[in-house]
Amino acid sequence: MPSQPPTPFVYEVVEPTTAQTTVVDVVLGAVAVAGAVAVVALVLGLALAGLMIGIRRMRGDDGLTGHDRQGASLRLGS
Repeated sequence: MPSQPPTPFVYEVVEPTTAQTTVVDVVLGAVAVAGAVAVVALVLGLALAGLMIGIRRMRGDDGLTGHDRQGASLRLGS
C-alpha cells in the first residue's frame, strides 16, 4: 500500500482593516498641528522678550523709564 504525500497547508495572512480616514480627521489634524506651532511660538516669543528686557535692565539702559543718556529732552512739562 503506497502512502500518499501529505497535502500542504496554505495560510493566507490577511491584515485587519484600518479605520477610514475622513476629511474631518485631516482638518482636525491640521488644526492640531497649527495650534501646537502657535503655542510653541508664543512661549518662545515670551521667553525671548523677557530675556531681552532682563538684559536691558541689567545693563542699565532702560528706555522705558527715560533714564538713558542717549535721548534729548524736550522739557514740555516744565
